[in-house]
Amino acid sequence: MESPGAATQPASLRAAAALLAGFLFVLPFSSSLTLRNSLLGLAAACLLYAAARGQLARPRLPPWRLLVPLLAYGAWCAASVAWSVNPAYSASELRPGLVYPFIAFLVFFAATADAKSVDNWAWSLSAGLAALGLAAVGQVVVSGWWDPERWHGDTGFYATHVVLALPMLAWAFLRAGAGRRVLQVALAGTALLTLVVTAWNDNRIAWVALAAMMILAFAISGDLLSGPRRYAALAFAAAALALFAALFAWSMQQRAERLEGTPYAEEARLSHDPRPALWDYAARRHGEAPWIGFGYGRGILDLQFRMGVTPGVDNPKHTHAHNTALNVLIQGGVVGLVLFSWMVFAVAREMAAGLSAGIPRRFVATLGLALLAGFAIRNMTDDFLVRHSSMLAWALAGAVLGALRPTSASTPE
Repeated sequence: MESPGAATQPASLRAAAALLAGFLFVLPFSSSLTLRNSLLGLAAACLLYAAARGQLARPRLPPWRLLVPLLAYGAWCAASVAWSVNPAYSASELRPGLVYPFIAFLVFFAATADAKSVDNWAWSLSAGLAALGLAAVGQVVVSGWWDPERWHGDTGFYATHVVLALPMLAWAFLRAGAGRRVLQVALAGTALLTLVVTAWNDNRIAWVALAAMMILAFAISGDLLSGPRRYAALAFAAAALALFAALFAWSMQQRAERLEGTPYAEEARLSHDPRPALWDYAARRHGEAPWIGFGYGRGILDLQFRMGVTPGVDNPKHTHAHNTALNVLIQGGVVGLVLFSWMVFAVAREMAAGLSAGIPRRFVATLGLALLAGFAIRNMTDDFLVRHSSMLAWALAGAVLGALRPTSASTPE
């Protein structure tokens, strides 16, 4: 959906917006690596041209109080190649794990001048969710079951994408306005379809993340609603939370039935979840390189985790600590975790600063903090700060902060 006045934008900015919308649409699909990187690169070139012509909203880059921790963490990860237990692996992970997400962050910051720009990204992600949902339904109709690897990596990556994209769909729904009933119905249908497909996926933490995001968003900006609208929002939030709780319980049951009769049957029960053992093993391995870690890359101790968590058993699912903070600690040691925490705090601080602004900037800040919280919760039991999930998280962070940049003559309120 183009924002009013988009036609008056310079051609380079219109081209960048179209390319980035395409980037967000194809991002979650398997085998789209070359296409999405090409779209991102072309968009970056358009924005560089616009910057040279003085057409970008100012400031063109995030503030140094944000860039410094970002660059410091990136520099530490790059330096870890020198002492990595597998230098070739660490070096190979720098580009997809750090360089591309950082480029996505800067590009979306530059391309997002206000809340209307966020609308474009929300519509692109909503269309992507619809396409993913229809592909899943089509697969079930044809083959009788859904294989997320066919269209979207695996169940974990799909759930992570939903946690980040579904709030953007909600943003598009709320911003569509009362006069766009057809669009709102289409978005509501897409949301329902996405929830159904996510329910086929036995990923439990996704429902916890979605519930927490809704609670946080209402706690931050619920006071802006009054009268009947506030009561309607409360009723909707209560119904949604009840639905998420029911889906969480159902996913537990589905997981138990799916794993019954397999070597992993006990893992379906929360009391026998393997993650505490993974976290304990990660903590013990951290003691071998406490300050500087083993080197960059989520799978830096892949084989050791597979064989060490349960001695004598090679478990292909146990390739890392299944917690982003612990993985950062394993990779970069205490120094790496401190720099990572500084970086996350800097992003959260910039978003929180927008809560003191007026509408719609306060809503943008609320969206950003909800996305940050949801992604953090999602990564408490796994680590998806990799590949396309990382690119999407950083792209949305850049978009939110771009929309919240200090207003000036070239940046509309």
